[in-house]
Amino acid sequence: MIVRRRPVAFLAAAMLAVALPAGSAHAAMHGGASADAAPAAPEEAPALTTPLPVATASANGITISSNGAVLLNRRATVSGSAPARLRRVAIQQLTAKRGWQQVATATISAKGSFKAAWRPRAVGAQQLRAVAGTVAARAADEAPQVDVTVYRPGVASWYGPASPKKPGKTACGVPLTTTTLGVAHKTLRCGTQVQLYYRGATIVVPVIDRGPFITGRTWDLTKATAEALGDVERGLITVGALPLNGKPRLKTPYDAPAIRR
Repeated sequence: MIVRRRPVAFLAAAMLAVALPAGSAHAAMHGGASADAAPAAPEEAPALTTPLPVATASANGITISSNGAVLLNRRATVSGSAPARLRRVAIQQLTAKRGWQQVATATISAKGSFKAAWRPRAVGAQQLRAVAGTVAARAADEAPQVDVTVYRPGVASWYGPASPKKPGKTACGVPLTTTTLGVAHKTLRCGTQVQLYYRGATIVVPVIDRGPFITGRTWDLTKATAEALGDVERGLITVGALPLNGKPRLKTPYDAPAIRR
């Protein structure tokens, strides 16, 4: 048997009250049946999360800085410094089809600093650069570049076994204990590795279960996963997610339904 805790919802630092309906435990609903051909192997050791550094690069007298991780369609900030005489810089993103495309502009202050906002439109590894508005094309090719990872935001709850002495079994056939690392998802295949991003840290865990089956939620973290991310008290949190392998088992998109701010 698997039980849930009553959540106190947390969406990007905003708190609201919610309640979990009864009968939503994954293992109880699936009776321990395997959802895919090969069940995912559980992880039973505490996970270490890695704080993400700020990405910074300098070239041609210009410095550009950005958070190493940002959320899809959410406002992100790029800052830096450049000679005040240049007046303006353009922030460009490298695209597969059109090459470098401008996503923001910024005015350089009298002290030589600038700040710009942009909204990521694609998930995964992305490249940004800062180009002075009057530089030649060759100089633009030597502009400072930073790598940024874009994660898809989704609401995550957490769950765990009813008792440390009585582990449940997930829909992927994985025994669920208080130290099992993994996530439940409605469509990603069992065993798919998912990189989660929360409050400047990341963790990679496998899909080991099905769910959550409540509108507005995308992921259900095991208790150990929530603890590794440093948040088990809030109940609901908004995490960034990036599947590293595998495809949805069903035709529905893996992030549906999604909640955006």
